[in-house]
Amino acid sequence: MKRNITGGIIMILLAVVIIGSGMGLIPNIPWFKIFCTVVFVAIVLKSLVKREFFSCIMALCCLGWMYDDMLGIEAITPFPLFFAGALLAIGLGMIFKKNVIHVSYKDGDEWKVGSIDDARKEEWQDGGRHVSLENNFNSVSKYVNAQAFSTAELENNFGSANIYFNNAVMAGREATVKLENNFGQMNVYFPNTWRVSVSQDSAFGKINVFGEPNRDMDAPLVVIKAECNFGELNIYFG
Repeated sequence: MKRNITGGIIMILLAVVIIGSGMGLIPNIPWFKIFCTVVFVAIVLKSLVKREFFSCIMALCCLGWMYDDMLGIEAITPFPLFFAGALLAIGLGMIFKKNVIHVSYKDGDEWKVGSIDDARKEEWQDGGRHVSLENNFNSVSKYVNAQAFSTAELENNFGSANIYFNNAVMAGREATVKLENNFGQMNVYFPNTWRVSVSQDSAFGKINVFGEPNRDMDAPLVVIKAECNFGELNIYFG
């Protein structure tokens, strides 16, 4: 999976604040609170420029929790605030879809462009066998056009992700797709010409399968290993 520095910083600082608050250390270390404030404000400003809803709203939630006494919002911190923030960010991400990522493969390497229209201006020679995506605090769409696809690892954390395999072609008769969704919504689309085998593992999450996959035993088989925690994972065949 690819690194997400912004999401990582938010998670690490959030963990430190939780532990420090529980141990009564944060009030005794003013410089740490100042440092966290500077970092979160920087994340907010950077996210606003790029219109990244999840990074911006989660950083604002962290600031709200740190200064809940001054803002008078102690009654909704921390978990109601973060939960409402995640829902707000998911909703905004669904309405204002900016970060549409068209993924294709040229000479075995993964290439990305900012929009579907830009991608259509290129001539792609698809050939990648492995597809990967890690989405943190964001809303993304991924179009997979690999012509020799065999495995995929897709992960969504506190975000909204749409992944399309409609134009993908398997390298053999079987491919494996690992799906992991945590505190967000993931929608994955497969062609109905494929057979399917799904194993599910969920903790306070919901996994749905829509559509009718192919039942011909000679059809290509996609083995889906789905995990969903505190969110919704939808698998479509059509």
